[in-house]
Amino acid sequence: MVAPSVVMGAGLVPCGGGGGEPQCDFNQLIVMTNNIIGFLLFKVAIPLAALGFMVAGAMLVLMPNKEGEWTKARERFESIGMGFLIILGSFLLVKLVLFTFLNTDAGFTSFLLS
Repeated sequence: MVAPSVVMGAGLVPCGGGGGEPQCDFNQLIVMTNNIIGFLLFKVAIPLAALGFMVAGAMLVLMPNKEGEWTKARERFESIGMGFLIILGSFLLVKLVLFTFLNTDAGFTSFLLS
């Protein structure tokens, strides 16, 4: 019951409201897709990666003498780091392609922040 208000509050759905018929079209669908990708990348993936690094670091600190746990924690660090780099790399690649083909007169900060 709370999910629609949470989604609207997160700013993911750009159309609707305004008292009359919602003006949802293909452009609004693309904007919503961009909002969802930004939400998943910046508000979900970064905290989860930070939490994973924190857990792996705690394993390193709390079990320094156990070789198996040390190796497992180091592998976790590597896998979390590689996964996060793949996510960021794919995001930047898609942004670069879209920015190159769709927007010719904006600056570099517009590229990263839009």
